[in-house]
Amino acid sequence: MKWLKKNWFKILNVVLISVLAIYVPAVAIKKTKDYEIYKEPEIETKIYTVWHVETFEGGGAPRINLLKKVARKIESENDGILFMIKEIDADDLSINLENSTPDIISFGYGVGKIVLPYLQANENSYDIRDHLLLSGSFNNQFYALPYIASGYAIITHGTLSKNFHCGTTGYTKPENLYSSLNINVSIEESQYEAYKSFVYDDSVSLLGTGRDVFRINNLNKIGRANASITPVDSYTDLIQYLGIINKDNHTEEFVKILISDEYQSELNKYSLFSVKYDKIYSEGIYSDMENAIYRCSVPNVFS
Repeated sequence: MKWLKKNWFKILNVVLISVLAIYVPAVAIKKTKDYEIYKEPEIETKIYTVWHVETFEGGGAPRINLLKKVARKIESENDGILFMIKEIDADDLSINLENSTPDIISFGYGVGKIVLPYLQANENSYDIRDHLLLSGSFNNQFYALPYIASGYAIITHGTLSKNFHCGTTGYTKPENLYSSLNINVSIEESQYEAYKSFVYDDSVSLLGTGRDVFRINNLNKIGRANASITPVDSYTDLIQYLGIINKDNHTEEFVKILISDEYQSELNKYSLFSVKYDKIYSEGIYSDMENAIYRCSVPNVFS
């Protein structure tokens, strides 16, 4: 008992230190757990798919890049929203649609009948040229909105020859021009083969597309060709359309951005043409092409 009285202060210190050793880590653990309980929840991700189907050659850069640019814009402004852009071969479109469907589809003339059963009608209004807008209609509703235009041109080595070549994909119908242009096409081949035939044979004239105009105009600029290019102003089926399969705010926003003045004005970077009323070229062959395309009749993409 004397020892206890003598050492009570030391014993108290030992007890206090022991209690603190247990209590302080317990508080720290509780605070850590509380922090973990209230941390921000993870953002749910939604992925939209966009298929791009090409049925013609046109312009000087891949059209799919424009779709990717729109996708990145929406993604940057909306957390958890992602777009997957995928190019689908036109020959494989039917079988792909049997297995799965995208949320949005970009397509051209020649596959409209395949795509139509999957599309939802568009109820928004856009400042698109009337004859182009009507080409995407079915039963007085707009199922496909044009967002890129291109056209045909007669390209010669100075004089119109009887050795006329025409590039075709099997989907578009440049043959609809033969009679009105009073030309006799001697050879139909792939678009690139027709272009090569023209470049390497001075006896060849070419019924070409906007892609041929881009390539041959560049050859003219560097002195490797001296070709004459005359845009066709009577008919074009070289139009790219956008259709919505699964409609919501983000798929409608995708269409809205693509047809906006800002993005349509950038089509000159692709050597392509706007579907709106404001022209994007002021001079040269592309201005001539632009004027010609806007005078063309355009077939219905679902015909």
